[in-house]
Amino acid sequence: MTIANPAALPRQIPAIRNPQYLRLLGGATMSALGDQFWYVALAYAAVRAASPAAAGVVLSVSSIPRLLLVLFGGVIVDRFDARKLMIGSDALRAVVCLAAAGLVTRLPGLGLLTVVAVVFGIVDALFLPASVALRPRLLEPHQYSGGAVLWTLSGRLALTVGAPLGGLVAASAGLGAALVVDAVSFVVSVASLMGLRSRAEVSTSTATTAATKPAARKEPFGRSFVAGLRYITHHPVLGPYVLWLALTNIGMVGPLNVGAALLATRRGWGAPGMGVLLTGFGVGAAVGAVVMGKVRIRGGLGTWLVLAGVVQGVAGAAMGLAPGLAYAVAAAGAVGVLSSAMGVPATVVMQTECDDAFRGRVGSVTTLISLGIVPLTMGLMGVAVGLVGVSTAFVLSGSVEALALVCLVSRSFRTVRAPQ
Repeated sequence: MTIANPAALPRQIPAIRNPQYLRLLGGATMSALGDQFWYVALAYAAVRAASPAAAGVVLSVSSIPRLLLVLFGGVIVDRFDARKLMIGSDALRAVVCLAAAGLVTRLPGLGLLTVVAVVFGIVDALFLPASVALRPRLLEPHQYSGGAVLWTLSGRLALTVGAPLGGLVAASAGLGAALVVDAVSFVVSVASLMGLRSRAEVSTSTATTAATKPAARKEPFGRSFVAGLRYITHHPVLGPYVLWLALTNIGMVGPLNVGAALLATRRGWGAPGMGVLLTGFGVGAAVGAVVMGKVRIRGGLGTWLVLAGVVQGVAGAAMGLAPGLAYAVAAAGAVGVLSSAMGVPATVVMQTECDDAFRGRVGSVTTLISLGIVPLTMGLMGVAVGLVGVSTAFVLSGSVEALALVCLVSRSFRTVRAPQ
């Protein structure tokens, strides 16, 4: 057996030292900060202008166009430059924010807020799948895992900083000032994204030839959309992967959103208890992301995802069965750790296996699953708590993740490997 000379091997640069990816990360983080900032400021302003119910309606109006258009946004992303689509999305949001800031004193009320919310929802339908498609084009395959860790941490940062900052500015300086700050965040994002230069399109074992990609872009819109769905359902790895993603989100999104509030209410822990539960999850997720930055899972990624999901389901059930707040917080922390432990390898699987020509469409499907399931699972969790009680509802939600064991039937999925 011949052992390669280590000095002759190409040096592998980690994702954190990839300047192009860091530019994307910086731009996307600023954009996410703007999103979180905006939604909290929007909710605060809607409550002040009308009522909590009105705030819920306005936020729902923002999410509806995003969910309706995100699948078709993936087709657009696969036809045009993902970087330019992200820049256009952030530039449009900056202009809308500045225009709304100038009009907010002249047109007070829910009308202006609703218009801005709809615009944000529409442009998000392009921005989200575009960011999914662009990320692997800036990374070498061995950087996928490190890049996913950085992306996870930046998302946590945006949520942790953007949401409270938006509420603070809206409460102290008014909605107009909040809109100006929001616009600045999008301008900074545009400046960061302008300097991006993606590397050559990624080739994978499932990639189509370069000659077929231009032809695919000329397909009729509807045919291209259907081709994306067919690509996923017929793919030996991505098909089971999407099923796993759906079951995992159905199993945990409900308990972490409305479930935490219902659990805290039923157990007498109140709003502080709910806050501590969510903090436990957030801390666990951050810890999990840091750990995944040190650990590299090379083979059997599909098996890891499914088994980690089953353990997460057990931890979720333990939240509902916990005899006290401290135990429930510990269980929520475990759910958070496992969330990151799955999120990083899940990103690696999708980036490794997806043909570059379909990255936008695959990203749009996974985005729809991650976002569209939220209101569904929240509603189901509320119904379940009313029918069988909060503890049983948590156990049932956790059990859904165990259904993903069926994905292990696919040998390609359970044995998929990370690139070296």
